[in-house]
Amino acid sequence: MTVDMGRMLQMASSMGAAQSEPGKLKEKKDTTIYLKDILNTADNLSAEEKALYKDGVISVKMDEAKNEMKIVISSPFKNGAALTEIKNNLAAVMNKLKAFEKATGEKEKPEEEGNTQMGVKSANPLGDLFTFKAAPGRVSNTITSMDVFKSKIASDSTLGMIKPMTAMMGDFNYRTIIVLPKAVKKYDGPGSSISADKKTITFSTTLTEMLEHPEKVSFEVNY
Repeated sequence: MTVDMGRMLQMASSMGAAQSEPGKLKEKKDTTIYLKDILNTADNLSAEEKALYKDGVISVKMDEAKNEMKIVISSPFKNGAALTEIKNNLAAVMNKLKAFEKATGEKEKPEEEGNTQMGVKSANPLGDLFTFKAAPGRVSNTITSMDVFKSKIASDSTLGMIKPMTAMMGDFNYRTIIVLPKAVKKYDGPGSSISADKKTITFSTTLTEMLEHPEKVSFEVNY
């Protein structure tokens, strides 16, 4: 998963965030966190989770002067069952490990202060409402419960803070790229495109599309 936060840095800069701390230098960093280095001391993960995520990596490249920041999280998998587990539980595991905070240097803020941190979950605040499945011949990502999904949209405070941001910095864009061992036989999903050899398929959507037309953002691929 790649999260590009460049526009967010640009917005903060335009709002005078840098002037709030006179004399502060523009930050620049290139950090890599290997999950194996922090898994051994994590007593809140099971042995199965530690084995699954031991080869995971988080990298952060940031240059405030250029308004550039990209976070890349990768976790290799050996089969569809492992991919399914990673895709559905990555945010929860990263949160348990405080891996995002370790990679970015961001200090954890008390929830009661009403602060929102840009972690794995806040990069895709609706991600936990989808169920991803990968099995031989089929890959899908569908809304688990439409009623729960709509209730979340109506009541979630994080979404309430994110929505006004899209008016200032543009929509949140999401792209899923699936590389398959065989050619696609049939597929359905938002903003879809397929490679010439029919082994790589891309689905694209936005946060606005998710909020306004949730029935359109699920995808399914058969190969």
